[in-house]
Amino acid sequence: METPVISDGWERLSNGFDVEFRHSIPYRVSDNGRELAIPTPLLLNEITALGKLHVTLGEWQPGEGSGEQEARLYVADRDFAEVLHRLASSAAVVFVDRYHKAVDDGDTDWDRLEYLKDFHTALDCCGLAESDVDPDDFRDAYVEIMHRETRRLAQAPEEPPVEPEADT
Repeated sequence: METPVISDGWERLSNGFDVEFRHSIPYRVSDNGRELAIPTPLLLNEITALGKLHVTLGEWQPGEGSGEQEARLYVADRDFAEVLHRLASSAAVVFVDRYHKAVDDGDTDWDRLEYLKDFHTALDCCGLAESDVDPDDFRDAYVEIMHRETRRLAQAPEEPPVEPEADT
């Protein structure tokens, strides 16, 4: 599946609603207080087209702004592997930013801890329970994606160059 350019933040839909993305994953939608009546299938189709993940809509609830309504978005379980892929790519960015190198065989704690964190995040994004998915089914693909992405990022030129943090 093609990963969209959107990473984190809000994106405006054609009807004036906004969609929040976290790690390129659609997380929630806001009507911005516009009180527009849009058929749910049309709304979901536009969000799916934007984020390249199939989504369903949670319950509408009062939002942060006056008169605003927002609803949680849930990614379809058929896209669970893609959600983990996007989270693995985000974990790679964090690793390279922090350590200024690619993940290597000695970084097993990072692999294990990031996978467990991101596996649970993916479950939440898809509205799944722990018993719905076997974590062992996705671990190897996640680690491979994360390692490959750290190698790519570590070889890319930094702009501007950043000095690694000193060990204390």
